[in-house]
Amino acid sequence: MFRKILVAVDGSPNSDRAVEAAAEVAAAHASDMTICHVFYIPEHYVTDLAGPLRAAMREDAEKILEHASSVAKENGVEAATHLIQEGHPADAILDFATELGVGLIVVGVRGKTGDRARAMGSVSGTIASNATASVLLVRRA
Repeated sequence: MFRKILVAVDGSPNSDRAVEAAAEVAAAHASDMTICHVFYIPEHYVTDLAGPLRAAMREDAEKILEHASSVAKENGVEAATHLIQEGHPADAILDFATELGVGLIVVGVRGKTGDRARAMGSVSGTIASNATASVLLVRRA
């Protein structure tokens, strides 16, 4: 049913749950699984420190992907990883999902509601509303 699965991670406990859920689906359907992470520096944060900041964020991003890959492996699935370095997270994830031709996108949900969600934006909500693939939203247990 889902030949290709994309799970987007941000390093949070919700991400670990999303990877676990994606691995369960991947194992059940013999699907290929890719884990992605987006690091994004909004234009208004770019300063003289942008180079060192970008390097530090890239290092953190690589650690996040390495950890997520180990979570997948612990759950019986080998997963490819991909670091997305440009674009707002929701848009970048949707574009990458389209590029890969995935049938399922899996993301963790923090559960923000009301004013908090409007003020901060919801990556998972935007993905759920705009994806052409099926979307699995995973809440932390």
